[in-house]
Amino acid sequence: MNQKPKAFLLHGFVGSGKTTFAKRLENEERALRFTHDEWMNQLYGEDPPAERFPDYARRVFTVMETTWTRCLDLGTSVILDFGFWTWAERERTRAVVADHGGEAVLYRLNCTDDMAWERVSRRNRSLAGSLFIAPNTFQVLKSRFEPLKDDEERIEIAPGDPD
Repeated sequence: MNQKPKAFLLHGFVGSGKTTFAKRLENEERALRFTHDEWMNQLYGEDPPAERFPDYARRVFTVMETTWTRCLDLGTSVILDFGFWTWAERERTRAVVADHGGEAVLYRLNCTDDMAWERVSRRNRSLAGSLFIAPNTFQVLKSRFEPLKDDEERIEIAPGDPD
């Protein structure tokens, strides 16, 4: 009996530990990891210009989606380290996963804003595949972040677990 491949969706704000958790999860689940910031850094550098960022991010998401959906088609599980900041993005991705024969599993990584900023500040000193995030950018991005709805089934990852 074949099991459906899984798509592990990682929900959390910057600095919540998504990528650290994703790296651990890829070994535990033998799943292919897709970390948006790593692709952005590789293609456009660690601090892409703000005016070009939306276009760059869209391009990366498009290429990544073509690849991760093909993985599902072939029976390979994937880890989507994207943050999933909006309900609409989560719903659309759940539908895409189902259309490709997969099962979506949502994880929520959460920590205090102070802990998130401390992690981002530390990461900014040695980016190693991440993107630079200025203090003002952190605040602007926080205003765009939508928490999960009460009825969204998920697995909670406690603050501090990813590190």
